[in-house]
Amino acid sequence: MNFEKARRLVGDLVRVNERYARDGHYRNDVRERLGRTVSRVDVGVARRERDRVPLAARPYEGLVETSLAIAGIRTAERAPEVVLVVDELREGAAFAGVQTALAVALALGDRLGRSVRVVMVRWTTPGNSAAAAESLIADRFPESQVDGRPGVRVVPRERVLDTEFGRDDVWIATHWKTAHPIDVAATAGVIPRDRVVYLVQDYEPGFSPWSTEYAVAASTYRAGFRMLVNSEPLRKYLAEVEALDVPRERTFAPHLDLDLLERVAAARRREDVVRVLFYGRPSKHRNLFRLGVAALRVAVQELAADGLRVEFHSAGEQHGDVELDGGRGDVKLVSHGTMPWDDYFRFIASTDVVLSLQHSPHPSHPPFDGAISGARVVTNEFRDTRGHLHPNLAAVPADAHSLGLAVAAAVRTVAAEGPDGFSPLPEGALGGPLEAAVDAVATALDAEESSR
Repeated sequence: MNFEKARRLVGDLVRVNERYARDGHYRNDVRERLGRTVSRVDVGVARRERDRVPLAARPYEGLVETSLAIAGIRTAERAPEVVLVVDELREGAAFAGVQTALAVALALGDRLGRSVRVVMVRWTTPGNSAAAAESLIADRFPESQVDGRPGVRVVPRERVLDTEFGRDDVWIATHWKTAHPIDVAATAGVIPRDRVVYLVQDYEPGFSPWSTEYAVAASTYRAGFRMLVNSEPLRKYLAEVEALDVPRERTFAPHLDLDLLERVAAARRREDVVRVLFYGRPSKHRNLFRLGVAALRVAVQELAADGLRVEFHSAGEQHGDVELDGGRGDVKLVSHGTMPWDDYFRFIASTDVVLSLQHSPHPSHPPFDGAISGARVVTNEFRDTRGHLHPNLAAVPADAHSLGLAVAAAVRTVAAEGPDGFSPLPEGALGGPLEAAVDAVATALDAEESSR
């Protein structure tokens, strides 16, 4: 390498490092891209996975990092269980989707009279050990405990090949990176397809750009599993885009803790300052972080002459504070990062305007946490699926101007009228009860078992 080329490379490295240090958006983009391809792989376990899988599974090696995680399992005649496969279970990352997956597994286990086991297919890192995951489940679902101890066993990826599973276990796939290895295992004849329930909570191909990941994620919808869909808008989207005919009875509304939200509503107080909460997750492209920041800047300009005291807060993922007033530094979006479950709900009681964006068909939880508990909420419309859902929810086009004006209007309403009261969704607006959908799946599994 000649001196001039080396000098250019060093200069490029310096510029990249400087931008990484000062630009939070760039930093989160880099982290997300590295996260897709770089992880702490246990090379010895990966080699054992490759050596243990049936011949039919070997072509899938390296397709994605989880491809061979399950195809090498040992099965035996033993008491059948419900096996929930997740990416990971970790305090601080167990959001609504993980909470729902656990609720489905426990409900199905109760309905079928089986114990529940959880398999994590992400490589173990500090904070997501099996013991920590078992403790998290016991804390979130106290009814799952046995004699005061965690009643759900968790198997980390490194121990999957050392664990014996039942030949008649029912498997639950969640994220596409868990559905794909189950699909590979089914292709290899290790797991019967008719014993797999696929909990679909969003249109996950959209989480990746047009790519191998997009194609593999979409292929999981054609794997022949029994589908259980989180929300009616998502069921309709799957029918439109993937031609999937999921029965309505296997569709359920997102779980919203109405008792907790009623307490949040009761805790709201009219104050001299209006606080705006932005559900900001820079590394999750579907949450439209940069668009949300631009919308808040539009709102700040729109409100400049109103003389109102307004604060802007972000929760969901840590990022640097962001100036919203053209560089003067008087108005900032203050980041609070990821909050523990209870802290999050205490915090939203003090914020009466919520900006929460989700560029996908699944109606995420934060907009409804805010709207039901009396906040004014602004979100982006998505194929005409949101605008009619709640009177406190303004669903507008996904552009900075429309969103910013809607945030400003919400701030003015709160300043003039104060927070609203507790207001639940109309019954069935997002789907039926989770228990009814789980029962429909269990009935189908029972019928399949009887016909054998």
